[in-house]
Amino acid sequence: MRNTMNRLVRYKAFQKLTISYFLLVLLTVSLLSGVLFLLFSKSAVKEIDRNSKAMLSQITYASEVVYNQVMTIGNALLIQPEITSFLNDTLEDKTNNYRIFQQMNQIISVYPYIYSAGIYRPSTGTAVDTAGLPFDSSLITLSAERYMEFYPRSLTVADRNNDAPLQLLTFLLYPDFSFKTSDNPLIYINVEEKSILTTIRKISKTDSANNVFVINKEGKVLSHTDSSLFLNDWSEEQYVQQILNQDKEENSFTTNIQNKKHLVTYVKSEKMDWYFVSVSPYSGLISNIDRLRNVTLLVTAGIVLTGLLISIFLTKSIYRPLSALFERIMPDTDSPVSDSPFIDEYKMMTEVFHSLEEREKSMQFVINRSSRTIREHYLLSLLWGHPLEHSVPSELIRDIDKKVSGPYFCVLVFKINALGPTIGRMETEQQPLLLFALGNIAKEMLEPIGACDYLFMGGNEAVAILQCTNNQQPEELEAALGNIQSFLNRYFKVTVSIGIGDISYGRKNISYSYISAQQYVKYRLIYGKESILDAITTRPHMMTALSYPSAFEKKLIDAVQSGKPEAIRDAIGQFVEQISNGSINQVITYSTQLMLSLLKHFDYLQHVPDSNFNEYLDAVTEIESAEHLTEIKETFNRYCLNICTLIEEKNLWMNAQKHNVIIEKVQNYIQEHYAEPNLSLELVSNIAGLSPSYLGKLFKKATRQSFSEYLNHTRLEKAKDLLASTHETAAKISESVGMYNITYFSTLFKKKYGLTPSVFREQEAIRGNERAGE
Repeated sequence: MRNTMNRLVRYKAFQKLTISYFLLVLLTVSLLSGVLFLLFSKSAVKEIDRNSKAMLSQITYASEVVYNQVMTIGNALLIQPEITSFLNDTLEDKTNNYRIFQQMNQIISVYPYIYSAGIYRPSTGTAVDTAGLPFDSSLITLSAERYMEFYPRSLTVADRNNDAPLQLLTFLLYPDFSFKTSDNPLIYINVEEKSILTTIRKISKTDSANNVFVINKEGKVLSHTDSSLFLNDWSEEQYVQQILNQDKEENSFTTNIQNKKHLVTYVKSEKMDWYFVSVSPYSGLISNIDRLRNVTLLVTAGIVLTGLLISIFLTKSIYRPLSALFERIMPDTDSPVSDSPFIDEYKMMTEVFHSLEEREKSMQFVINRSSRTIREHYLLSLLWGHPLEHSVPSELIRDIDKKVSGPYFCVLVFKINALGPTIGRMETEQQPLLLFALGNIAKEMLEPIGACDYLFMGGNEAVAILQCTNNQQPEELEAALGNIQSFLNRYFKVTVSIGIGDISYGRKNISYSYISAQQYVKYRLIYGKESILDAITTRPHMMTALSYPSAFEKKLIDAVQSGKPEAIRDAIGQFVEQISNGSINQVITYSTQLMLSLLKHFDYLQHVPDSNFNEYLDAVTEIESAEHLTEIKETFNRYCLNICTLIEEKNLWMNAQKHNVIIEKVQNYIQEHYAEPNLSLELVSNIAGLSPSYLGKLFKKATRQSFSEYLNHTRLEKAKDLLASTHETAAKISESVGMYNITYFSTLFKKKYGLTPSVFREQEAIRGNERAGE
């Protein structure tokens, strides 16, 4: 027992097992006790609810008795000739009124629930009441909708009921309801509200009666133990609204009233439209509920304590195998393993097992990685034709040879088109994803055909070594390769060209299949970026002897010299189409030769300023690295259009040089002959050998001034110098510069310099005197 308690105090696993068993026992006992207590409580409440409904049904029966008595009294009054005569008389007769009073007393004396009855005759305003109550004028203001109406009211009569209001439930009868007018007589029968309460107390127990009341369909109180609540409107109460909204003759439900749970039971009277309601506190429904709860708690506590002891002994039995395992793994359990006084067996064993598992995983990883690396190097050596027998243990070579048995092999070369830009757009951690996906897809698609090994050769090239059983290409191979291309294009948006090497026998001849696959896949330049190429597909190109298409070269050079983009594009297309019938080496060689011809033919353009023919080298590099003929066409087109641009620039430059000489000659002529009054653009154009309009355009483009503007500027500058340096008159100076209209001269002078010639001369004289004084 001492050892068991020691484990309970120190060992966490033992503690957890004990607590688990204890919680299981505690939960089971608590759940069972709670369910039994709940079932008993519900059963008791249902019984009380049934009794309440039975009691309210009896009360409802009593109310219907009152209703029947009222109807009986009304009918009895109407069959009396004297009463009928009284209702129809139009003259007042007090003796007759007294006889009517005695007859009414005799009729109601046998009905204990009736407080009084009365007759009102509107023609004479006469009212006869068996209790001597004054007539309430509010009774005739009611708008009757049927033969009998119900009207609860409170009436105060002097020297009656200790001057307290009489709380009456009045039933109104209209004898001539079908011919009702404002002068029709009225019979009313009064029932005291206390008589309903007395009936409730007689049928139900005294305590329960304190929680029973009557309301009408509008929610007004018709009877209550507290007389001050008579005619109170309870329609806003939540539980009263629930009663009025339910279309049931009787029902019960629980609700919170003043933050306490209550049981509400009601029964509806069909004839009276009254609701007899019982409201009881839920806690008081079962008188011995507290005692029952205490006994249940004591029994539960005893069972729980017993369950604790049972939990300890069950834990001791279950813990025995764990204890033996723990002592074997951690024999020195007495030595402190940490600063904590508790020992977590699971944690300590988990750490030991985890350490062993990590060590095993690390060793397995190293073994697998080494084996995979050796296998890859061995396969690469087979592709390159460099055996590794002397650098790798023979045991590993034999093991690999068993898995790469062949006997026939077919090497597949995958060229991922435009891999560089694709990977450049990918995130760094996702760069290997494309190549890894290609390897997985290739192995999955090719394994049904034969054993397959996948190798990444660097750049945009990957290789699959497929083992075959015979010296023929498998029929389903092209379909499988097509599925690989479709998958990569759909999910990775890249295209793959595939070269199928020749079938080779034996591992030592795999390199020949690899070399042939590399040659075949190059023909994607002709067949497109998503093509499957083998010996049959490429043989026509290899067998074709193609000569250099000099005629199309000349046609392209002529198109470039003409500067027409459409002609250039057509010539390039015809050249490329012609060379595409040959081998790949011929396509590259002839394309490079065409570039060299273009370079030599347009060598004279190197003298154009800012020209840069290093683009030739870039174009040759693009041709050599092109993956499709359309790229070669684009390179040729771009290069030729650049030559056209250079030709146009050179022509413009030469024209500009020629025009500059002419403009300079015209300017010099104006400087020398500005004083001639007949100097004009037509005269100068004859000298320059150009038309006046063309010379005018060239002159304005070069000087940004028209010919006349430049001539006027020259004349006014000369005139300004003469005004400042001579004493000649403005008219004389105007004639000396070729302007014989002095008014026109003054206008142009003021427009250009902001001053008239005379004012300008005065200012220049003042400046000259100031300079002389200094």
